[in-house]
Formats: sequence, structure tokens, C-alpha cells
Amino acid sequence: MIRSGLVLSALVLMAACAVTPKAVAPGPVASSAGFEVTIKESWSQWPAEINPATQGDMLTKDGMLLNRLHLAKVKVGEPWIRAAKNADVPRHRADASEIETVDFVVASLKRIGYSEMEASEIRPETIDGQSGVRFGLNGKWENGLDVRGDAAFVPSKDELKLVVFLAPKMHYYETSAAEVDGIIGSINLP
Repeated sequence: MIRSGLVLSALVLMAACAVTPKAVAPGPVASSAGFEVTIKESWSQWPAEINPATQGDMLTKDGMLLNRLHLAKVKVGEPWIRAAKNADVPRHRADASEIETVDFVVASLKRIGYSEMEASEIRPETIDGQSGVRFGLNGKWENGLDVRGDAAFVPSKDELKLVVFLAPKMHYYETSAAEVDGIIGSINLP
């Protein structure tokens, strides 16, 4: 009986320490990537520890498959997607051009289940006073669902700050596109 009580107590303690998604109210949202964004509606934040496919946090309003906003920091030589240390996956390069960095994001998405992924409307943009790039995304999820997205990044000599929004093209993308545009415009870098 004592042993059962000890096991139950251990399980309760582990559950109390577990990392879980949390609701975030409108306003500034800090990410594990070391930058903030400002949201105008409530979202759910999935910490990096429970993000199964990519490095960094994710925000969602309606569920991971319906809309997701990735907030990531990718160090030079590292992948954005979760992979074994020496796996042959796309890795961020310090000497990458802006177009090569866009290709890095697209190739990474293809490795985690998106197909026919393409970038569009690639353009320079000042993000929190720093030179960055914005672009659109179009492709399909592995089940054939059409998806659209928006992305932005700011490179530095050591890392890449990255924001990627993806949602089904029908309904969910259009519903959140204006808000996501504002979120990307609100990026507050250290």
C-alpha cells in the first residue's frame, strides 16, 4: 500500500512539472527564441519542449492543424526542424543569401510533411529596425490539404530569428491573415 502511494505521489509530482500549452491573452508574448510579438486576440502557446516538429515555440488559435505561428531562433549550422545531430537536413548558414535562407525555410517545411511548398512575394522588410525579409508560402499538407502562410526572418552573424505562419488556405488563412500581418509587424527583437 505504501509503495502504491509513493508511485502515485511521484506521478502527481511529474504531472505538476510537465510542460503544457498555455492560454495567452492579447498583448506582448515572449518566446523561447528570445524575441516578443504582440497579439490582439487570445492564442494558445505551445512551448519549445512540446513542439514535435520544429525548434521554438508555436502559437495557435484553433489547433495545430488549423493554424500555427512558429517563433524560432536557428543558430548557424543548426536545423530549424527537429532532427538527429548529424542528420542530413537543411541547416542555417551564416553566409546564406536572402534567397538561400528562404529556400532553407521551404526545404525545412518539406521535410516535416508539407509538399509542393513554394515561396512567393519575397521582399526586403525592416523588422524592429533591422534588415529582414518577408515572404508568402503556398503548398500542401501531407494529407493533400492546401495551405498558405506568411514568413519573416532577420539574420545575424550567429543566428536567424524566424516567424512562420501556416493555415489551411480555405477559411483559416484568410481569417487570421490580417492579425498575423500585425504580429509580424510587431516583432520586438533584443
